[in-house]
Amino acid sequence: MLTKQFEYIRKSLCDLGDNIYTSWSAWIDVYLTEKFLPLGIYMGITFVLFLAAWIILVYKGKYKKIFNWLSHHITISAVIVWLLGVVIYILGLYRAELTALAVVPRAIIASFKMFVVAHDLARVSSILQSDALYMSFFSIIHFSAALITFMFIFKMVGFKIKASFDIIKHRFFKAQNGVVHLFWGINEASILLAESIKAKYKTETIIFIDIDKDSGDSGTKKVGLSSVVNTITIKSGEASRLEELGVLIDHCSNGPVALPKETDIFGALNLKNIGAIVRKCSKSNFYFLSDDEAENISAALNLEQDVRLTSMEENSRPVIYIHARRDANNELFDHYSQYADSSNRLKIKIVDSAYLSVIDLKQNNRALPVKCVDYDKETAVVNSAFTSMVVGFNDTGQEAFKFLYEFSAFIDKDKKKSPFKCYAIDEKMNKMAGLIRKSMPAINENELELIQTSVDSEIFWDKVYEIIGKLNYVVITLNNDDLGLSLAVNLFKCALALRPDNQQMLKIVIRCYDNRNEKRMAEVISNLNKSVAGENVELLLFGEMNKIYSYEAILSDHLLKEAKEFHREYEISLLSEEDIKKKNIKPEDLTAEKQWENSFGNSVIPCVMERRKISRYHAIYDINRQISQNISNVLHSPTKLILMGLNGNDLKEQLDLYYDYVNTRESKEIQYYCNEECATLLYNMALVEHERWVASHKLMGYTYAPQNDFVRKHHKCMCEMEKLDEETQSYDCNVVDTTIKIAFEKNGV
Repeated sequence: MLTKQFEYIRKSLCDLGDNIYTSWSAWIDVYLTEKFLPLGIYMGITFVLFLAAWIILVYKGKYKKIFNWLSHHITISAVIVWLLGVVIYILGLYRAELTALAVVPRAIIASFKMFVVAHDLARVSSILQSDALYMSFFSIIHFSAALITFMFIFKMVGFKIKASFDIIKHRFFKAQNGVVHLFWGINEASILLAESIKAKYKTETIIFIDIDKDSGDSGTKKVGLSSVVNTITIKSGEASRLEELGVLIDHCSNGPVALPKETDIFGALNLKNIGAIVRKCSKSNFYFLSDDEAENISAALNLEQDVRLTSMEENSRPVIYIHARRDANNELFDHYSQYADSSNRLKIKIVDSAYLSVIDLKQNNRALPVKCVDYDKETAVVNSAFTSMVVGFNDTGQEAFKFLYEFSAFIDKDKKKSPFKCYAIDEKMNKMAGLIRKSMPAINENELELIQTSVDSEIFWDKVYEIIGKLNYVVITLNNDDLGLSLAVNLFKCALALRPDNQQMLKIVIRCYDNRNEKRMAEVISNLNKSVAGENVELLLFGEMNKIYSYEAILSDHLLKEAKEFHREYEISLLSEEDIKKKNIKPEDLTAEKQWENSFGNSVIPCVMERRKISRYHAIYDINRQISQNISNVLHSPTKLILMGLNGNDLKEQLDLYYDYVNTRESKEIQYYCNEECATLLYNMALVEHERWVASHKLMGYTYAPQNDFVRKHHKCMCEMEKLDEETQSYDCNVVDTTIKIAFEKNGV
């Protein structure tokens, strides 16, 4: 019985198989052979031609240009395709019995449907549907419309999708032990710095967080269509530059500034992949370079609440760079983060564009005040006063004044400070004069005259005509490149017309605020300088954005490294062989880093607090005061060498000679045992260094008092050098000697 059932099932399956085979064979014979084969041949030929054209485009590298053109000209492309669609549908929908009013509106509507990947082929004449040429154009136009739609969608969200995929790939395959530069926000400053970093280190990872500041008060958003649209906030020009750099890009709402109480900032901002990359890396730098100073500082402080960041190993913990002014308030963040009283604090470094622009000026030997005065190379005595004008007493203008005041601190024939005068011009001077005077009480009206007026006023030009004959230096910082350049040109012409031929050099320096104006300003300045080659007037440009926001200016710390070398050379010069033996000082104890740590490291703070009887805050401030002097000594070195005449063709021979001379002096004495002329020159240079030191402390708000008080900013050494004891005077001699020794080593003598 069971056997008969199995036999019945087997027979039924066989019959079913035969029926299926028969039906499939019949279908192939009828449809494929009679109907689809001709169409298949036609499509095959079309496909081969299309593939050949694509291969040629790829081989020639033209396909990128086509897609780029479409991407940048989506609107005009869509209009052209839409018009072609209208034409093709008018042809297809036309009937003898229909009027144009019936056909054209339908064609327009059908043409719009193409962009949502739909068609009205059913309405097209059956005759044209069988026409290969018409259907070819019909298909190409519909394909073009679909392609434009795809390009539009990709332009809207495709960039974000690709960026997200790249971030995930980097997190799991490339992040381990890497170096990450994370930029919070996209602007010109951040892109310039990223380009500089990439040029220096091609393998380091750069990440940009596109911050949507128009998302309300909360740091996150609900997921929806609006959130998708709002992820696209990058300008096309910025996107192209970032794409060339090969950076990673993500998006968040408001950024860290909106999440003051979060212990996992990256998680709260839906940036978990970015957070994972940062935690995997061996070193990371965060950048807040927007123009909103308060927001930058708040965001940086909020990141200090992120437990996942602060619990990282100290060497791997992020360093945060914030764009802010280096004023007394903001320096607290900078100073305290360097000398943290807690082991899990993040380091915060201030990026002050005004300060960095003037640092650029200080490093330009052509722009040094010493180039604008009459001095005697045999004695380093300056025979002329230094008169200057700063137009626009904003942040950059005040930094420029500090530069001029400190770097023009020379001595006259009586070995006193040579005369200095600066006229500060600003139309808002009444709002800042009180604070300026209060912050620098030792600098009076005789040295700094504050004038409230605008550059187009009669008061301003009357003052210019009054002092143009004795001006040595003009700094223009108006926050407006067009206005600044116009003023510079007018002052240049005025100086040529009114200044005596034998007058000392006048430098007119102008800051460039917008890098889009840099080439134009540089060209104008170059042409004007060429027109008066050999005259006593020169224009200079400074503070270009690509110099300020660069690896060298912000990340390399080259000035700090040179300051450490200067400090090392200075400290070693104070040690005798007996001291080295007595203190059991080893060679590794004499390195620049070790000497710096011993003098200014975190462990020194309690000693400073105890020795000076001051608080931790004032101890940190005093340490930074000393650090700033080492940096100033580095920047002031070219001025010293120029005053001594150590900048000619026989530089090596001169340095060789003076290197021997400075080694004749004992570290705590002021007497050089060499010929009288050279001994006088070296001591006069120590006088110049003392005047520079006094000037720098006046700028920091210090005043003279018989006893030091580092809380009230009193210093007993702010007097004429001859009034100090010999050991104290020797400190200035040590600075001069160190300058010569380092120059000797750099020039390979």
